[in-house]
Amino acid sequence: PCNMVRLMGIVSPQRNILRHIVAPGQFREMPNAGVKNYCCGGGSGFAIMNTSNFPEWRDSVATRMKARQILEAFDDCLDPAIPKYYCAPCSNCKGAARDGLMEHYGFKEKYNIMYSGLVELMVNAMVDIPDPFISWEDEF
Repeated sequence: PCNMVRLMGIVSPQRNILRHIVAPGQFREMPNAGVKNYCCGGGSGFAIMNTSNFPEWRDSVATRMKARQILEAFDDCLDPAIPKYYCAPCSNCKGAARDGLMEHYGFKEKYNIMYSGLVELMVNAMVDIPDPFISWEDEF
């Protein structure tokens, strides 16, 4: 995301964490990742602006490139029978994923692509917690 990667230059740590908590060989980097990554559509507070026709514009225009980027990352397994997860590391990214990708573009229904944040994935990976923090089959 813009704040962590472009503003602060933090590119590798979050990716290294993901590589260690997902099943071996399952981490996928999106095209144009890192400092060339596309905005999620929720940056600069866009994720929480809900007046007038702004949500429609945000979902149709601002989130469109991120939607395309995610679909390109999963282009070899878009079959909805295969569950896929998109890590949205900040609150704005999660809001954009919820409103734009899940609701507007129907990622869950069409492609079985779900989202969560890095922290939720880390908590789910903890082996000393008897039940996972997130049950991916449940709506959240």
